Amino acid sequence: MFSSWAYILVGDNNTGKTSFQRFLVEALCGERYDRLPRNIVKDINHPRAPKKLKTLFTINRSYQEKMDEYESVENYFTSFFKDADICILSSHSHPPSIQHTQEMMAELASRAYNVAGIFWSNDFGADAKQIAGLPWQERLWIENPHLEEAEGISAQIKKQAYEFAEVLVARAYAL
Repeated sequence: MFSSWAYILVGDNNTGKTSFQRFLVEALCGERYDRLPRNIVKDINHPRAPKKLKTLFTINRSYQEKMDEYESVENYFTSFFKDADICILSSHSHPPSIQHTQEMMAELASRAYNVAGIFWSNDFGADAKQIAGLPWQERLWIENPHLEEAEGISAQIKKQAYEFAEVLVARAYAL
């Protein structure tokens, strides 16, 4: 038996969601990007990943940043989303993002994904708290304190992404 998981990164601009995905692709797939393409599936080749853990999907930009192109959450899933063993999506938290997040959760559940919300310490205001109250299968927390220097911010997010990659690999053995 295998459990498929989708993770929705929840936070507004400058939270770290896009860099986190870029570093996660690096950690799990061994590919480095200056700019991660949108809506891609990459092969997982992490040295400790079980054979059943094969693919990673990343949205890159938050759904709200490309709403004009996607038109609706339903159309996003019909036209842009790709199934993978692990899926990483991204959403803002400000209104009306809670509605988009609920629709994303429903689309993922209809594809038999367990859905987890990932919340960030540097952007956990009232809107994110409201989204955290949705019926997730799991809620995860990323400690990402505010830093002034860009290098420190990047190193901090990279560390979190690499640690998360290890969690995903370990989880794949258990599920």
